[in-house]
Amino acid sequence: MHKPILNQTPRSPLQVLRDVTFGLLIRELKTRFGSYRLGYAWALLDPLLMIGAFSLIFGMRGHSGFGGAPAPLFITAGYLPFLIFRNVVGKLQSAVNANMGLFCYRQVTPFSTFLARFILEIMVGMIVGCILILGLLWFGFDAIPTDPLQVILGYFLLMTFSFSLGIVFCVVCNLFQEASKFLDLLMMPLMFISCVMYPLMSIPLQYQHWFLWNPLVHALELIRSGWIAGYSIPNVSWAYLFGVTLLLLTFAMSCYRLSHRRLIAS
Repeated sequence: MHKPILNQTPRSPLQVLRDVTFGLLIRELKTRFGSYRLGYAWALLDPLLMIGAFSLIFGMRGHSGFGGAPAPLFITAGYLPFLIFRNVVGKLQSAVNANMGLFCYRQVTPFSTFLARFILEIMVGMIVGCILILGLLWFGFDAIPTDPLQVILGYFLLMTFSFSLGIVFCVVCNLFQEASKFLDLLMMPLMFISCVMYPLMSIPLQYQHWFLWNPLVHALELIRSGWIAGYSIPNVSWAYLFGVTLLLLTFAMSCYRLSHRRLIAS
């Protein structure tokens, strides 16, 4: 009787990270959407209800209040990236606590939980975005981005920014448990100071420089300018958004490198 020959080829760290991330991704899919009766449809209903409500409320202002763009298109181009940003930051903030029981396996690291949740949010955001674009086209809106490369680059920088901020928030909440309550409350006012529901040019010129300190304003306005034809973006800078994102990513990786053992031990 011959014994089966096991593959003794050791896996590289990258292969281990890939396999662990895939397993965590499947786990996240089942635990997050499997507990609802609507299942995966809830990921679409949430942004649809919000965008529909805001479009109905703010649509009374007409095209002039949104830089010449229809209200549903303008709000979709701003709220969808902010929704993905908010979800990524929130899910990464709680990634370690939600997977604490899995760290007894040495292959599972906090970074793999970050990566799994980040990939899931990007996948859900892309599917929701495609469905929203098809819905806008169905109702007669010109929802095809005029400059797809600019939209993709804007999303890439925004997602990198949100990934980095989520890791920083996770480390901070691990060090100070009370910080999680404050960070949860931060998202609501952040939506109103990030030009999600109104264009930057609607703000008086003497106050715009205060809003321009917020990198989300740069990201959302750049995404809108690549999505909506003829949309003007005064004083918005790619260099500022890229520089802040790079600095935050460096800071986040440094925080993780110094705190990853503490995250597991906690």
